[in-house]
Amino acid sequence: MTEGEICLNSIQFYLIMAHWRANFKESDKYLGAVDLWDDQKKNYKQVVVHVEKFFQDEMVGQMGKERKVFAKLKEFTKPMVVNVTNFKRLQKLFDSVEQDMFVGKPVALGVEKVSSPEGKVDALRFSSRAPQVQATAKKPALPDDALPKAVASIEKKATTVANILSKYTVTDEQRKALEDAAKDI
Repeated sequence: MTEGEICLNSIQFYLIMAHWRANFKESDKYLGAVDLWDDQKKNYKQVVVHVEKFFQDEMVGQMGKERKVFAKLKEFTKPMVVNVTNFKRLQKLFDSVEQDMFVGKPVALGVEKVSSPEGKVDALRFSSRAPQVQATAKKPALPDDALPKAVASIEKKATTVANILSKYTVTDEQRKALEDAAKDI
């Protein structure tokens, strides 16, 4: 047997070892490193995202209320807090200081260890390198009969909307159903 496998009366069960932070995903209002965790590979994945818009809002955190800049990413329902480091990386990638130049373009998003008042923590970081886009590999469409299973998997926290979108193209109606399932958990 391999790691995560249990044999019980000759029946094998496969346990999905989840990131501990997944227990708190429903209360997390903002995109975080845990949203890029791959339970099967036991590490953080890098994804290609597209900024739909930037906006400012108040965030209540450990330091109290703070005004922050957020990015609404096409591939995620939760907004991402964007700090100066991430803006500098976007500036380098797109050779521009104008944030409108970053909207709608593909950007690699990953997780890096950074120093914080809490010590080393996992943080979302845009890459300053152009993302590797597989031009030849076209994603298949999510079949309509597979949508209920996908929704159930999201509700059971076995997968994420981003994971499904990385493997399939979806209609607007399917995207809404997947995002609604994610909001309910």
